[in-house]
Amino acid sequence: MALTTKKQRGFTLLEILISVGILMIVAILIVQVLFTTTHVNTKTEYLSDAKQNGNFALEIINRMVRSAQTIQTSCGFGATSASSVLLTNPDNSLTTFECLSDGTRARIASVNGSGVIVYLTAGNVTLSTSGGATCDDSSLVFSCPPASGIQNSLTFSFTLGHIGVAGSTYEVGTSSFQSTVFVRNW
Repeated sequence: MALTTKKQRGFTLLEILISVGILMIVAILIVQVLFTTTHVNTKTEYLSDAKQNGNFALEIINRMVRSAQTIQTSCGFGATSASSVLLTNPDNSLTTFECLSDGTRARIASVNGSGVIVYLTAGNVTLSTSGGATCDDSSLVFSCPPASGIQNSLTFSFTLGHIGVAGSTYEVGTSSFQSTVFVRNW
């Protein structure tokens, strides 16, 4: 009598469990790559936006200081920095650069002698180091004049961060700017 063996069809339970385990590991890796790519792209967009806003504000302030007749900072006695600067323009009008809150964020603003406010930074970035809506912790700083009191140049710096982005989420969510400008007609 001959023994006949029956051919098995299908997979064993062990083979199925191993296949599912391998597929889960591959799926987790793919999801991690997608999340990382999304975070990097978002961070890049935020930094690009902050840099565009900062470069625009930097250029406006530089141009206004270069053509100013006089520069006056709000420096107290012995202070090395101020939170605002007052320029006398070629037409004898006044312009102040300072941090102003629009109620939801701290922004760089230009205020003319008539009180008209023009924001130099968009509403999606802030000067506030804590990401808040007030200028209490503003990063906008203007240099004080030398001991002689005559100021023919202005050094200023600021840092812009994107609204609603925690530093830990996207690590560095800020862009810093600094410039020294000399009055052209000095």
